[in-house]
Order: sequence, then structure tokens, then C-alpha cells
Amino acid sequence: MNPSLNASELATYERDGLLFPKRVLSPERAAAYRTEWEAYEARTGGPIKGQYRYKSHLVFPFIDQIIREPAILDLVECVLGPDILVWNTNLYPKEAGDDRFISWHQDSAHWGLNNNRIASVWIALSPATRENGCMAMIPGSHRQGTVAHSDTWDPKNILTRGQTITQEVDETNAVWITLAPGECSLHHVETMHFSPGNTSAERRVGLAVRYITPSARQTHHDVDYATLVRGKDVFGHFLPERAPTASMDEAALAFHAEVADTQGKILLHGTDRVGAKGLAETNTFR
Repeated sequence: MNPSLNASELATYERDGLLFPKRVLSPERAAAYRTEWEAYEARTGGPIKGQYRYKSHLVFPFIDQIIREPAILDLVECVLGPDILVWNTNLYPKEAGDDRFISWHQDSAHWGLNNNRIASVWIALSPATRENGCMAMIPGSHRQGTVAHSDTWDPKNILTRGQTITQEVDETNAVWITLAPGECSLHHVETMHFSPGNTSAERRVGLAVRYITPSARQTHHDVDYATLVRGKDVFGHFLPERAPTASMDEAALAFHAEVADTQGKILLHGTDRVGAKGLAETNTFR
């Protein structure tokens, strides 16, 4: 595998704010990670609980392994430079026949970070197709900067606040981000994107990793957490996170709860919902 970006790919990313597909895991490794994910669910009697589908690298060692995968970090280094933090991870299962969706939005709308040197890597552990609810993106939309969003709190919207771009989005320009297991997409924090429900008979399984530079600051709260995965952090704007030693062990759960309260204050900033309790009340984490 040779996942690093060549000059043409880097130019495409800078022009479009997105790039796909890039293979970062072999099909066999992607299948093994999916098996580990679903074996945990089988042991515990159902899908991973909503609150552990974000900051998932704090409670699952296999997610902590994925965020440090050299092939992924090589991609990210091409667009962010040699010093890289992980700010968040999100497990994204879409069950067969699930009509929940993600509305048109930009990741930058409510993250509270003060710069746009942020890249999301979405790693497919199952096929991602139009039928099972893959993402669609608007090439070049990142050049508009962050646009206005409204909070809908739609119970079928997977986003934390149901946040939706208020201006009309020309969907005729959308590109569907179809991926095979082990492939990923890379998109800019201000790229407009959405994903529909899963109309297929198959589950869709993927992981989103949010990579930032250490120079970023959190503006919605005076405390934030991140994990250094490459290079150095000479700024110290984020408290360091602890890697789990076993899936959902007691120490990992306690630390995740601490971080979750901070995440809730950040993601729900400006609303009447606060902290981990506020997050638990949103559709995203149920």
C-alpha cells in the first residue's frame, strides 16, 4: 500500500476539500477490526451504546490502534503537517433498514476549534454504498468558510443538535463517497456533507477520526482533551488522553465519563443542554 498523497492528489484535496478512496487497511485487517467490534456487541447483547460511539478510542484498544495507523497518519501529515492530535473519534454503524440520517452540515459548525486545519478520515470496515447510507459531499464547498446552521433537534437526525445548513445546498454537485472495506475518505472540516438512511439489508460499519494540529484552541470551553499520535505538541492547549488497556475497563470508563462531560459542554455550547447529561438526551447518543 502507498497511501501518502502525491502532488496531484494533494492539489485535488486543496481544490475540492475531499479525497477518496485511499486504501489504508488491507481488506483482511478491516474485516478483523469489524469482527472485534461485533464480537464485543455479541458479548454484551446489542450495538455499542451511544455514549461510547464518540471518543471511542478511550474505551476500545482496537480503535486506539486504528487512529495510530501509520498509513492513515501519512495521509494526514500531507495536509496538516508532522504534528498531529486526534480530537475525537466516532463509531458510525447504520443498521439495515435504519431511516435515520445526517443532514447537510459542516463539521466546523459546533466544534469550537479556532482554526480550520482539521481533517476527518472516515474508514470503512464494511462496504459504504449509496444504498446503505454513505456520505455525499459538495466539492469546493470548504472555500466558503463556515456558513450558518440551524438546530433542528430532529429525532431522526443523527447529528448532536440536528444542525443543518440554512442556505440551499445544490445537491446536483454532490459526490457520493463509496468505499470498500479498508478504504478511507479524507475531508476538510468545512466541506459540506450529509448521509441518508440505510435502505439496504446490510449493516454499514465505519469509523470517523478527527485530526487536528496542536496549535488549535478550544473556544467553547476552557478545557479540552486530545491524543498526540505523531510529532510534538509544544502548545499544550489540550489535556492528554489515556489509552485504554482493555475494552471498556473500569479505568477507561471513568476517564471517558470525565471527558464526556467536557465534550457535552463544547458540542452543546449555546443551548440549554449541558455536559454528558445533555449529550445523552440527544438522538446521537441513544
